Amino acid sequence: MLTCKLVTRHVFVSCGFTFGVWSKIWRWCKLIPAYYGTIEDMLQWQNSSSLSVWGKKIVRGIIMVTCWALWKVRNKKVFQNSDPKVEEVVALVKSMSFIWLKYRSVRSNIEWKDWVVYMLYIL
Repeated sequence: MLTCKLVTRHVFVSCGFTFGVWSKIWRWCKLIPAYYGTIEDMLQWQNSSSLSVWGKKIVRGIIMVTCWALWKVRNKKVFQNSDPKVEEVVALVKSMSFIWLKYRSVRSNIEWKDWVVYMLYIL
């Protein structure tokens, strides 16, 4: 029987579908795609990166939104037998992180047309 830690690692980090999502997210962020063994590894990298304080906050938010989107897609697959698409998850992450940042921070001057191309343009 799989432990909870193994299941969460699979859902959020190690399955092929998830790897595809993260690869596209890192490309959108113009960050070097890398494999992280756990979400903790990803967050530790983000904390130790050379990004500005705001950059780190934005990337952390995107990591959280991506995890939420992956969990949502996983539940739809398990409970509704849906067929998720990497591009749809990435689009959801872009739109939800935009809304989250625009309406929940002092960075309310961000524009969708710029955000969707490169999210760290505001730094």
